[in-house]
Amino acid sequence: MNRFLLALFLAGFSWASWPSLAIGDAMATEASKPAVEIVMYSTRTCGYCAQARAWFSEHELKWDERDIEASAQSHQEWVDYGGVGTPLILINGARFSGFVPTRLEAELAKYR
Repeated sequence: MNRFLLALFLAGFSWASWPSLAIGDAMATEASKPAVEIVMYSTRTCGYCAQARAWFSEHELKWDERDIEASAQSHQEWVDYGGVGTPLILINGARFSGFVPTRLEAELAKYR
């Protein structure tokens, strides 16, 4: 114990810096959380896509929207992901067919 206190003293530790250590730990934890990447394959006329857009906006989430009717590349990606209907939502690669807010919330909770 005495060696520990001596090491702290020699390192210039002061009890006044103790709260900043806790804040630093919180910031490190925050920084270590993985980023959330949301991709939504959609169409302009899809009502559930419109609901998903509104939900993402209400929850201040950023998403990359890919219109499968306007882009051949987006359409092919949608097919490759097994798309059957829209929206097809990917959250960090996890696939969600349709718009079911409770399922999206459960997935997003892993990243908060």
